[in-house]
Amino acid sequence: MKDETIIQYGQAIDPNLMVQPRDITELELDPLTPGLDDPEYVARRRYLFDLCRRHRLENHGPPIVEYLPEETRVWREVSPKLDELHVRYASEIYLKAKRDLAINTQEVPQLRHVSERLERETNMHLVPAEGSLPYRTFYEYIATRGFPVTQYIRHASHPEFTPEPDMIHDCLGHCPPIMNQDYAELLTLIGKAAATTGKGEHVLLLKRFSWFSVEFGLIEEHGETKVFGAGILSSTGEIPNALFSKDVTRRPFVTDVVTATDYDPTYMQNNLFIAPSFPFLRRELENLIRRLGIPVL
Repeated sequence: MKDETIIQYGQAIDPNLMVQPRDITELELDPLTPGLDDPEYVARRRYLFDLCRRHRLENHGPPIVEYLPEETRVWREVSPKLDELHVRYASEIYLKAKRDLAINTQEVPQLRHVSERLERETNMHLVPAEGSLPYRTFYEYIATRGFPVTQYIRHASHPEFTPEPDMIHDCLGHCPPIMNQDYAELLTLIGKAAATTGKGEHVLLLKRFSWFSVEFGLIEEHGETKVFGAGILSSTGEIPNALFSKDVTRRPFVTDVVTATDYDPTYMQNNLFIAPSFPFLRRELENLIRRLGIPVL
């Protein structure tokens, strides 16, 4: 049976694009990116795009970046604020992992050094990413225990939110929980499934599963709803929005509902799901992979 179009971000697309995404060779900024009218910021983004892309394609690992005073100022503004919110609202898995990783709130970490620490702990390493990689490409790296990370900092005019992943999102959202072995194995399993299937619709279902769990997931702990997803954990705006906004719908995590739910990654999320536990997510992922017939278990 011939593949039909599938819906991603409200648009009908060819499923083959999920399996064979186009390679973006030059910087393409989202129209909602703060700083588009700042030529120095755009030039900096272009420089880091070229640097990180070269390091990724040549398997050099994250480059050592000399961060500018303005970038360090943004890090010092956002990192302590996030830390205060994490202590109050983040999941136990995240909090313990973040303490173990011991990221400095005053100096922008070098992801090469963070990568070395992760590799010693869970055999995961960081892969430099020039920007937001296509989902299939992103998870092909994760299938081999590499996690793609960006190294640019969001524009200073909007430190509370970014419509695309940046250093703050990756370093303070994704990197800490990779210190947890179970979390690392969950990521790797998603990666293996997404990299193995030849069907675009399967990749889309796995993408939605990971979006509403490891990216924008909530989790139940001791009768309270806590933040689990990296996209929420890396934004001083997303954390209160996810937990307290009356405009956000929060529903129990039901895999068939989750994988049927489209989303727009460029706005603060208004549709979230609450998992009852981390082991529940692992079981649900395994069940989904079995139903899709992807031979990675």
